[in-house]
Amino acid sequence: MSKIFREGVCPKCHEKIQVPDDREKIICMYCGQEICTDEALNETLKEKKEPDHAAYSENYSRAMADLADVIQKCYKPMQSFKRDKYADVFDAFYTSHRSMFEAMEYVYRNDEHPESWLEKLSDHFVKTAKEDLKDYKLKSSQNQRLLDFNLLISVYLIPGVRKYPAAFSEPFADCLLKKWNQEFHTSVGKAGFEDINNGFHRKLCYVTTAVCESIGKEPDCYELQVLKSYRDGYLETLPDGHALVEEYYDIAPTIVKRIEKQKDRDEIYRGLYQNYIMPCIQDIENQEYEACRDRYREMVKGLKAKYIILDTKAEE
Repeated sequence: MSKIFREGVCPKCHEKIQVPDDREKIICMYCGQEICTDEALNETLKEKKEPDHAAYSENYSRAMADLADVIQKCYKPMQSFKRDKYADVFDAFYTSHRSMFEAMEYVYRNDEHPESWLEKLSDHFVKTAKEDLKDYKLKSSQNQRLLDFNLLISVYLIPGVRKYPAAFSEPFADCLLKKWNQEFHTSVGKAGFEDINNGFHRKLCYVTTAVCESIGKEPDCYELQVLKSYRDGYLETLPDGHALVEEYYDIAPTIVKRIEKQKDRDEIYRGLYQNYIMPCIQDIENQEYEACRDRYREMVKGLKAKYIILDTKAEE
């Protein structure tokens, strides 16, 4: 006798699934969670009922309020964006905002025009950020606050949205990023938690690594961790930041190779540490990210002029 399947809806991720009639529990093919078949079939019945207007209103208000709260409670996200902290901080962010994601999904599932709902949600988020920025009178302070928002969105909010297995997740991430980047002339990207977390293990800071090794620092010292976090959480979110980072990684190995050939290489490395690396660390600790960017650009320009452009015969 052939097995009978009925259409159901996963109570965890809300994707439509086929439910066999001879099993009490199954594993959802979309989210991988174990679910009861009765619950999956009951979810189908719920979808066929008239929407609960009170529940819709409650979830609508909760989603709007909680999303605005994400902006209003943004506080120095760079401090926790480090290799040894990021995973735990992200998990805490994700767990504390699950009810917000659930509310967003409920409205998305029950709104007659779900795409319009995502537009409203994204507009509300951008408007909240603009209102927040008005509290900062100095242009430099506004820029600093906006940089914090960019980091918050790129390494916590968007990865959190994408981790939550729901129908609204990817469309909302696309909609929010489009509106945010258009409004603030930024280039905040769409990444997932695993991509970001694995990124801590990629791309060596060649010059900084060589400098730190020459003065007896550990391979994963504080200076390297801070500068890697700054690179991924700040520079990569700027319109011209990615190009600056890529230029650095194109020329840095050659620069290090040529410094290594110099008799006074240890003195050169100490100079870089004192004149650029430590001042950059202090800029980051003081949240003066733009000053660090300018110092970073100056260092790259100087190294390029000395070891790439003017020393074209140094390579064997």
